[in-house]
Amino acid sequence: MAASPLAYEVVVNIIYKCAPGSKFDMDYLQTHIPMTKKAWASHGLLGATVTEAPADSEYAVIVALRFKTMEGWQRAYADAEQIAPLLADMPNFMNQTADFVVGTVVKGGIIEVS
Repeated sequence: MAASPLAYEVVVNIIYKCAPGSKFDMDYLQTHIPMTKKAWASHGLLGATVTEAPADSEYAVIVALRFKTMEGWQRAYADAEQIAPLLADMPNFMNQTADFVVGTVVKGGIIEVS
C-alpha cells in the first residue's frame, strides 16, 4: 500500500507566554478563529488547534495553524488586506504579544491511530 501524501506540510505555532498581568479571553476565540478561517482558507489554512497550558507553565496559550503548503502560509501572511484585521483583533483576546514559530512537518512526523 502506498503512503498517502501529507494533508498539510506547515504548522504555524502562535505562542503566548505568561507574563505579569497577562489576560486571555478564551470565549473570544469563538469570534477570532472564524475570522482567521474566513481570511486564510483560500490560502490553504486547513485547521487550527488552541491549547491552554497549565497554570504553572511559562506559556499561556498555543495556537497551531495547519497550512497545506509553505507557499500558502507565506501568501496568507503577506496578504495585507487579510492579515491587518486579524492582527488588529488580537488584543481583543490577549493583552500580550505572541511569538510565531513556523515549521515544516517532517516526513513521517504525523501519526494517525485508527
